[in-house]
Amino acid sequence: MLAALFPLISATIPLQGELYVLGKLVLLIIIPCGLLLLVRRSVKIDFRKSAARWWAPAIVIVLWVIVSQVAPWNSTFDIGGLDPALVVTAAVATALTAGVGEELFYRRWLQTRLEAGLGAWSGIVIGSLAFALMHLGSHGTGEFFLDVARVIVVQGSFGLFLGIMWWRYRNLFANVVVHVIVNGWAVAAALLAA
Repeated sequence: MLAALFPLISATIPLQGELYVLGKLVLLIIIPCGLLLLVRRSVKIDFRKSAARWWAPAIVIVLWVIVSQVAPWNSTFDIGGLDPALVVTAAVATALTAGVGEELFYRRWLQTRLEAGLGAWSGIVIGSLAFALMHLGSHGTGEFFLDVARVIVVQGSFGLFLGIMWWRYRNLFANVVVHVIVNGWAVAAALLAA
């Protein structure tokens, strides 16, 4: 319900800047965390506790970063005219709400429950679509159908990647690392170049 509520609220109440971060914090982290405390252990995740849970995702992460982030068609982030302290503060807030918060909500909490009820691939696909649609508030241009198509292609494909990693390795730390790299790569490059 919260996965559907956040994009609706973002579409009706323009959540920009701090309001967007606050909305994600409340609707995708604080409320679900409180609800899940009430139904602890309602879904059990069985996974192999082997060293491969750590080195295999590390290889996937390194290869993915090389292929996706250093490509010449990637956009750059221009920090000209911005206070570097503000950029770092915004990057840390994004790392916490997006990197940690979205991975907790969309993979650990939502996808796990969807997998338990609907099967692995249904859980991955529905979780990825919900993840994509959540980005309408931050990546929308006002052209609804084009925006929906855009977030499904870009954020939805990233959500599939993260969903498959979660399903395969059940390593939340690895998912958070990938998410933080994706959100912070251009900013880190711009800060280092400045």
